[in-house]
Amino acid sequence: MYPILFKIGPLSIHAYGFMIALAFLAGILLALYYAKKEGIRGEVILDLAIYIIIAGIVGARLLYVAAQWDLYKDDLLEIIMVQKGGLIFLGGFILAMLVTVWYAKAKGIPLLKLLDVLGPGTTLGYAIARVGCFLNGCCFGLPTKVPWGVVFPPGALAHSYFPGESIHPTQLYSSASMLLVFIIVVMLYRHKRFDGYIFFWWIILYSIYRFLVEFLRFSPIHWLGLTPSQWMVLPLAALAIFGLTYNLKRLSK
Repeated sequence: MYPILFKIGPLSIHAYGFMIALAFLAGILLALYYAKKEGIRGEVILDLAIYIIIAGIVGARLLYVAAQWDLYKDDLLEIIMVQKGGLIFLGGFILAMLVTVWYAKAKGIPLLKLLDVLGPGTTLGYAIARVGCFLNGCCFGLPTKVPWGVVFPPGALAHSYFPGESIHPTQLYSSASMLLVFIIVVMLYRHKRFDGYIFFWWIILYSIYRFLVEFLRFSPIHWLGLTPSQWMVLPLAALAIFGLTYNLKRLSK
């Protein structure tokens, strides 16, 4: 755990906030690269990036606070302290998706083409952000006896739940998994079959990773044996599989 990277006078640079900023930067640069390939103007991506950053952070924070309300109900000011950690990707993803749909319609840009452009950058950004989670000690796993288990020190959220216990470094599992997904998505982009091809594959691969890693990750809430995140990715994966198979069949006719 290394929550503060460095200090500049009285200003502390938090590892989590720094990695989130780096994730967004990587995502924007990759989106600009693929936008050029798709014939989408760079300024369109830069404008959209501002909306996505705001929507992503707000949505991710709202879902996290809702899930951990007991931690915030007595100190509402902590709700806005996002630099300390506490974001749920799926909350940010859903709100960012709604903003992207609105933006594509407003600008007259094919939605699926735009989502393809955003796919690789989102994947790499996610992998980078999870490193921030590890340094911050959030989004942690369940107790384990595997030799690579991690004991988080006092001050980390993980320590408050499992003091002195070795737990799965699910943040690093997530980062490694999404780096692999990023490589696959980049390779798939070279053989893109139709608009939405990259987006559908990205959703499917993300859903598989997220569903599996949730069995090793701590969650205070379970519904019928599954975490809220697992329930959320099931319909996402189903819609993506339908979109992929429907368009592939359409092309084969």
